[in-house]
Amino acid sequence: MKRIIYLILVCALGFGVTSCKDLLELESKTDVTNNYLFTTPQGLNAAVTGLYSLARGLSGGSGDNDSNLFIVTMCDYNTDICVVRAGTSAALARLNSSCNPSLGEFNNFWKHHYGIIGKANEIISGAEKLGLDDPEVKKAWAEAKFFRGRSYFELWKRFDRLYYNTEPTTADNLDRVYTPATTEQILTLVKEDLDDAGEVLSWNLPEGKTGTQYGRVTKATAKHVRAQVAMWEEDWDTVISNCEEIFAQSSIYYMESSAEVVFNSAEMRSPEVLWAIQYSPNLGGGGSGTPVAGHRIAITTTTRINKISGCINTANQGGYGWGRVYPNTYLLSLYDQEKDTRYQQLFVHKFYYNDPSSPLYGQEVPLKKSSTYMETMHFMSKKYFDQWTNADEPDRTTSFKDLVVYRLAETYLMAAEAYMKRDGGSSTRALECYNETWERAGNDEFKGPLTMEILLDEYARELNFEGVRWPLLKRLGILGERVHLHYGETMSENPYLDKNYAECRTSFVIGKHECWPIPQEQIDVMGKENFPQNENW
Repeated sequence: MKRIIYLILVCALGFGVTSCKDLLELESKTDVTNNYLFTTPQGLNAAVTGLYSLARGLSGGSGDNDSNLFIVTMCDYNTDICVVRAGTSAALARLNSSCNPSLGEFNNFWKHHYGIIGKANEIISGAEKLGLDDPEVKKAWAEAKFFRGRSYFELWKRFDRLYYNTEPTTADNLDRVYTPATTEQILTLVKEDLDDAGEVLSWNLPEGKTGTQYGRVTKATAKHVRAQVAMWEEDWDTVISNCEEIFAQSSIYYMESSAEVVFNSAEMRSPEVLWAIQYSPNLGGGGSGTPVAGHRIAITTTTRINKISGCINTANQGGYGWGRVYPNTYLLSLYDQEKDTRYQQLFVHKFYYNDPSSPLYGQEVPLKKSSTYMETMHFMSKKYFDQWTNADEPDRTTSFKDLVVYRLAETYLMAAEAYMKRDGGSSTRALECYNETWERAGNDEFKGPLTMEILLDEYARELNFEGVRWPLLKRLGILGERVHLHYGETMSENPYLDKNYAECRTSFVIGKHECWPIPQEQIDVMGKENFPQNENW
């Protein structure tokens, strides 16, 4: 009975896990039924639009706006290039005794992606019953396939063991026995879904009644994620073919003149961006409350400069900040600080007295060792830096800056690794792909040979705080090793610290922390006799 109640709740949620001000508001505005949603082309298209709202929930687009799950998965938690001061998912950041199967982040991530899978199952089933001859139906089917495949992939990377379900939840199948699926089952489904999506979707963003529909997934998005999956299987030919198909669309997707250009705007509409989560202060634009609140990722990664005498929150220094999550000194050590333009362009290293009433106005704030340095003066990433949407209200504690999920720079580095693994470190094409990011940053052409260590460093320099590092290190089997070496910061590495922020160097247990525990709430629902906990948890 407990399982039945839980499934009824999941089924009833549907779009209910989004806020009432999120995209569509189908039930409240038009009083349409699920029967309409999944039995007409127009309804299927509306249901697919709802998937984007569900996906945005990971970044605070629905619910409490804390954005914890996006920050944990995108800002390199539990890796070698991040340091966390406090606050946001601190137990998970430190892997301390509170980081256990009952931790809310694990359960929320599980429910988030299974919620998307459940809704995608309904859309896919409805489309197949209607018939895929109708282009509108087939497009809805393909987008739902992308979302289902991606969510299973995201869950698999984190939890390793999943339950498999591709059928809509109905009154006839509420009571079920949960058993772990095999890796082969999960990855076969993921690959089929992404291949189907990549076959149907267009390279170009769709056009709507009000213009280009930014934030929709395209053929390039599907092929990028398909290449990511192939990396795990060491299927280098599939990686290369999917990446090269994207590169061939050079009139649509191409590298900017610098990485800074990609992030130097509130709207992530660069031709280098393969998918970005969209935000807007308008109703339906993300977040909740009145007025609509947006997300808190920008303030989490921005220093709290207003705690320094002579400083106030101003847009050009990022606005209001919590000062919680930063790149670390090890990451900065990987740059040629004189030549590599990313060192200056992607990070804030200096702060200035900006209170006009201060006699020090305009001068640089000197760095000094203190108990407040981490909160107020630590160098910070500019990838979520927001001087645009809060320009008129720099004390606001939320942001409406769009959030990049996939970027062409990663496509090139995946291709470089695949060519290197298949053809050797002196492969001409491997070096060409590597140099797309390396030379763009002002470095001299790299002529090889390419090694995995060289690629690891470039992945870090280019793609830090973009959700790449944790799965990359896990895929290579070196996550624990790298965490033990470089996680966080110590006083010997950063002379301005008043204490060490390197808990994971000792708390990370190799053989345990490479995967997350199955959430205890889910174990209780599924039954531990059928779905036991992950090893060592």
